[in-house]
Amino acid sequence: MDGNVVASGAKLAVTEISKEELDRRLDAADQKIKRLAQNFDMVAADMFQEEMEKFQSATAAGGDIDIRNDAVKSVFTVTHDMRGLSKTFGYPLLGEISSSCADFIKNRDLLESDKELEIVRLHLGALILIAKQGKTGDGGAEGATLMSQLAAAISTVE
Repeated sequence: MDGNVVASGAKLAVTEISKEELDRRLDAADQKIKRLAQNFDMVAADMFQEEMEKFQSATAAGGDIDIRNDAVKSVFTVTHDMRGLSKTFGYPLLGEISSSCADFIKNRDLLESDKELEIVRLHLGALILIAKQGKTGDGGAEGATLMSQLAAAISTVE
C-alpha cells in the first residue's frame, strides 16, 4: 500500500468549525508553545547534563563497547531531536550545536578514537553551557566563535 491510499473501510469524520473557533484554537496552541518556551532552556540544560553524565560513564577507560555505543546512540537521538526543537523555541544556537553533534555521529560507523569521543563531549559541554545561560538567538559573535571552534575540532579527525 502506498502512502497515498487510505485503508479500505476507513471512515474519516470531518467537522466544520468557524473561523472564530479556528482562531481560538490556534491562539490557545500559541499560548501553550510560549509557556513551553519559557522553560525550554532549563529543560534542555537538564537533558544535556543527563546525556553528558551517561556518556562520561559509558566512555570511561576500559568501558564495555556495547554500553559506549548505546551512549553514543542516545546522544545522537537527543541532539537530532533538539536541533529542530531548539529553533522552534527560539534557541537556534542550541539547534546548530545539536545539529553539528548529530551530524558528526551520523557520519561515522563507530566512534572509536579518544579524539572522536572528546568531540562529542565538547558538543555536550557547549550545549549545557548555552542552555544554562539561556542564550536565545544565534549567540552573536560568541556563538559564531563557538561554532568555529567545534568545526575546527571536527576537522582534526576528518
